[in-house]
Amino acid sequence: MRGPALRKAWIAYAAVLTAAIVIGELSNLRRGETFSWLTAANWVVTLALLTATWGYALRKPIATERYWRRVFWILLVASSLMLVRVALVSTAALVVVLLFMAVLFPAYFASYRYAFRCAHLWQPGP
Repeated sequence: MRGPALRKAWIAYAAVLTAAIVIGELSNLRRGETFSWLTAANWVVTLALLTATWGYALRKPIATERYWRRVFWILLVASSLMLVRVALVSTAALVVVLLFMAVLFPAYFASYRYAFRCAHLWQPGP
């Protein structure tokens, strides 16, 4: 898959991932889960991941290349710390984290590509 078809696939992935995350977070709030600093941090990390995924999918520069290069590493470390914390709870939690990461891997791939392999996006226009 190349060109326009690949771009459409990335846009579809970004849309489905965004919808799934928003629905999941809204259902958590609806169930009455408490809002904490950890929830807020998770939302910030998730928003950055979605923004990078959408920027990559749409091939649009958002902020700067330097910014996204830093954000990519922050995303990776913050997400790893949160997921390791959850995965250590039980074997079932580990399985859920592994399945979750299988779904999120393309978003991290897009974030990496956006920050480190899309130099053409960051060039000043004519």
